[in-house]
Amino acid sequence: MSWLYVIRSHMFGLYKIAVSFLLCFVIANTSHAVTQNTKIIKDIVIEGNKKIGTQAILNKIESTKGKPYSKEQVSKDLEKIFEMGHFYDIEVYIDNGVIRYVVEERPVVVDIVFEGNKKINSDELFETLDLKQDDFLDMSKLNTSITKITDLYESKGFFLANLIYEIKEEENEQNKDIKQVSLVFRINENKKVKIKKINIEGNNAITDEELKASFVSKEKTFFSFISGGGRYSEIGLERDLQVVKFLYLNKGYINAKVVGSQVFISPNKRDIIINIDIEEGEQHTVGQVNFSGDLLFTIDEHMEKLKTISGSVFAYDTLQSDLENLQAMYGDLGYAFVNVVPNTKLNAEDKVIDLDFSIDHGEKVNFGKFDIVGNQSTRDKVIRREMSIVEGELYNETKKRRSLNDIRRLGFFENVTFQQKIDEEKANTINYDVVVEERSTGSFQLGAGYGSYSKFSFNGRIEKQNLFGRGQSLGISANLSGIEKFYNLNFTDPYFLDTSWSAGVDIYSTNYIVQDQYRDTRTGGALRLGHPIAPYLYGFIKYMYEDADIDASIGNNFKFDDDEIESAEGALSSVTFSLDYDKRNDRWMPSDGFLTSASLEVAGLGGDKRFIETEFNVRFYEPIWSKLVFRNNLTFSMLSPYGGREVPFNELYRLGGINTLRGFGWFDIGATSYDSDGEPFVRGGLKQVYYNAELQFPLVDATKIFGVVFYDIGMAEDVLELSKLRHNIGFGFRWFSPMGPLRFEWGFPISKKEGEGGQFQFSIGTPF
Repeated sequence: MSWLYVIRSHMFGLYKIAVSFLLCFVIANTSHAVTQNTKIIKDIVIEGNKKIGTQAILNKIESTKGKPYSKEQVSKDLEKIFEMGHFYDIEVYIDNGVIRYVVEERPVVVDIVFEGNKKINSDELFETLDLKQDDFLDMSKLNTSITKITDLYESKGFFLANLIYEIKEEENEQNKDIKQVSLVFRINENKKVKIKKINIEGNNAITDEELKASFVSKEKTFFSFISGGGRYSEIGLERDLQVVKFLYLNKGYINAKVVGSQVFISPNKRDIIINIDIEEGEQHTVGQVNFSGDLLFTIDEHMEKLKTISGSVFAYDTLQSDLENLQAMYGDLGYAFVNVVPNTKLNAEDKVIDLDFSIDHGEKVNFGKFDIVGNQSTRDKVIRREMSIVEGELYNETKKRRSLNDIRRLGFFENVTFQQKIDEEKANTINYDVVVEERSTGSFQLGAGYGSYSKFSFNGRIEKQNLFGRGQSLGISANLSGIEKFYNLNFTDPYFLDTSWSAGVDIYSTNYIVQDQYRDTRTGGALRLGHPIAPYLYGFIKYMYEDADIDASIGNNFKFDDDEIESAEGALSSVTFSLDYDKRNDRWMPSDGFLTSASLEVAGLGGDKRFIETEFNVRFYEPIWSKLVFRNNLTFSMLSPYGGREVPFNELYRLGGINTLRGFGWFDIGATSYDSDGEPFVRGGLKQVYYNAELQFPLVDATKIFGVVFYDIGMAEDVLELSKLRHNIGFGFRWFSPMGPLRFEWGFPISKKEGEGGQFQFSIGTPF
């Protein structure tokens, strides 16, 4: 006697559990009639498969020919075949010891098409799909893909976007037994929904403006199309709610919390309204401050490292800074694993928090090996020579932090981290992986631009800041316009011949028209040497030679006589001594730290000109919040004649333009003289002083587009008088593009004089 049973499963895996139970049920109810010859599996047969190989299916099951038959194992095998995800339907037959699987394969997706997508390109949509071309059609993956596409549109503010799909059968001319389909996603994007208003309730200690300034979620403005402001995301809002708690914690409101947040879409489905309800609680101050544990310093020495003092408002970020200072205090003695725990005791009635810093310094350790990781092009030595820590020496926290910062200051890397590893062979030894993430340090540019002074210009530049991974820099640039022809070649090796000396060379040629008065042509070059004097302090010496020519025949606006022309022409041979104290966090895109420099140039080592130029410059950068940076630049310069010769007029100081006073035209600000007709003109001064203050903030962070508002003040006179100071305000945009930094800035004079107005300034190059 033979027995036959059939089990079918339909619809995309939802029935496979039911199939398993049904199979077990049928087998259980028929097992009493199964004859002895069906207890052993005689054969396993796969039928209906066209694309998936038989052996691939057999490899998924555990039942094998010649082994005893098991109803539980057949059930498990069926599940495993379904889990392959390739089959739409499976039939299982058992007849006289032969197990026969008849499968119906899912169709193959041969094409995926997006229609109607304008705001998000098809490549980005393809990346979100779980279901790919040449996969079997899996409805669960299809549904997941639809959800991901919808989430992507919502993350970009398209909450009204809707999507429908169509599965179209396609002919398979090569093998008609294999079914093929194409997927068409039709997307109606609708308009982007933006944040119109963020309402905050319950906040008294912190203003709406302070809170919103720290939010990722921004209300839409006129410039939202540039900045991306107004975009809503659930993840962004969750982050903002955490920021609220952090800001309050920094002001002593330790119990502050967000008691509710709601998001509403306006009836016209164009705007989002966010409501945030805050419960501030009471502000707390610091009570007693004590130290306990393994103390190696006096209480007073510990207190000197703290900014958290008794009576001050409790601030979380200040406490974290204090912990770092205490850790460095012990770390500089070799205790790398010092544990400082700020135990707190709350006096709720008096709203006071007592602090006890418990210190467990542990054992002293030594530095072990330093392995450089992640540097694809930069040579190891370029990184190692910035490190002030040495393998085998006693651990020192301050020197380790300085080494980390000095590597970052190179400007070659997006990110630098030290990852410690305990040496398994040497006791009390720490090895480190110095992990770097390289950034692009080279650029090639060909382009055209428009400047308020130079008008239309054509430019080209090749620049490499980390040449051949050696840390050297090479730059070749040219700029051609109606008033200027500029060519420059420069090369710098910061560790010349692997010594502590830096060396560089400059070769240049300039030809430009000054205020429609004369053409100034200069050709020359310079040699530079530098050497560190102390941490962050560098000394430089530069020798420069150039030849100048003045052409007064370009117009009728020339104001200088023949003797003055003769003094301005000829050879300049000078030597410059300078000192730089540089603690910027990044030499190319600084956002923290400062640079102070002083220089003295003596012209007269041969040549035709005699003068001395002294210059002082201070640049200061302060991060205010996130990537909002306060930038400052103060410059004072002075020219002094010597050797019985006057300072040539083409060396005098004149301000105005994108690098000094941005509300005025190029060279429009300076000491005034009068021509033979009594008409005033800007001659230039022997002294100059100017100050630039900026707030720089990200507009489109992903593409490194920043906004800036600024204030400039300065003058260029023979005698500096406060009444002669000129100043301006303005705003602009900066794009740190792959081609180089592009600056677009608008300046507006304060207390305008006749003929003065706003200035648009454009430049290619880094700001101060």
